[in-house]
Amino acid sequence: MIERGLETFWNREKINGEVKAPYTLYLLVGAYILMYLAIFLERFSRDDRQVSAWISFGGIFLFVLSLMGRNWAIKTLGPYHSVHIEIRSGHELIQSGPYSFVRNPYYFSNLIEALGLPLVARARLGFLISVFIYMPLLVLRIILEEKFLAAKFKSRFTSYKAEVPCVFPRLSLKKNYGRQDKRHVSLR
Repeated sequence: MIERGLETFWNREKINGEVKAPYTLYLLVGAYILMYLAIFLERFSRDDRQVSAWISFGGIFLFVLSLMGRNWAIKTLGPYHSVHIEIRSGHELIQSGPYSFVRNPYYFSNLIEALGLPLVARARLGFLISVFIYMPLLVLRIILEEKFLAAKFKSRFTSYKAEVPCVFPRLSLKKNYGRQDKRHVSLR
């Protein structure tokens, strides 16, 4: 949570714009805090189960991977990063770095984190909150953000959307964007 706080309030260069659907931030923060509380309470209120080291290490790996991915996405966005859905007048459509693999690497990292954290403590309730509350809210946010980006960038976003998957990266490193190839597997 400390990392998230620093990410949100760290003094860095920003370009302000028009905030769209601000309620999504508050819903996501609420679900995130609820998930953390459930993980914490579940982990420290039970005596009967031991936490498997392999499951915990898997959760730690996913958590660290999510931090690296999210920080790469933030660094690539530079001054366009915002905790809100925020569209600027001179906004650029970023398609480099992690945005060349998926349109929403920041949210992909959040999904990985939301899966990893409950695994660290083997917190079943935290996992359920993650899957059935946090993740659906994240999907809503992705849908809304892409709607606003499509309105802003029109055909450029439509082309980008046709070439780059939304959240889950393609299994192939070969870029076959824009044409069908039976050997190329894509997760959209």
